[in-house]
Amino acid sequence: MRRRYIHHTLLVTVLAFFVGGCAVMAQVAERKGDKAYQQQDYTAAYDAYTEAVADGSDIAKYHLAVMHAEGQGVPQDLPKAAELLQQAADAGQQDAQLMLGLFYIYGDGVPQNPTTGAAWIKTAAENGHDVSMYYLGNLYADGLGVPKDMTTALHWMQEAKNAGFPVKDELLTKEGLAAVYQQ
Repeated sequence: MRRRYIHHTLLVTVLAFFVGGCAVMAQVAERKGDKAYQQQDYTAAYDAYTEAVADGSDIAKYHLAVMHAEGQGVPQDLPKAAELLQQAADAGQQDAQLMLGLFYIYGDGVPQNPTTGAAWIKTAAENGHDVSMYYLGNLYADGLGVPKDMTTALHWMQEAKNAGFPVKDELLTKEGLAAVYQQ
């Protein structure tokens, strides 16, 4: 019995080290990719983000999606970008959820579906993503992908402001929202 316990403990320790090691390796590759991207060395960024994805990084999937969407270091490929965004969004990566939502709203690389787009943006907003809160407020004010609802729009604009997003003051009243969206 003791031998089995030791074997089990050793196996769990090795697995934890491996998983933890992959996470550290992914972070190192992400930082390398971020640095290369900032220097506009898109080939090096792409290679580093690809390495980070192989090590399990959902953030790197988002960065690769951006590169495919913008044609940075690779030919522009919106369906490939959407595929990577879907994977990262499914894993809970909030930037990917917002961008995938926008892809669905505008039909970039996926069939246009504002309802699906709004749902992805709402998921990110509900998890505290300030930019998504702002976009969701706009969607409710415009009735795009969701029912037009100025009270809900105002709620999300206020949430975005509270989370630190620079919402213009005129968008923090029903009258201001109605004027912008000509209700």
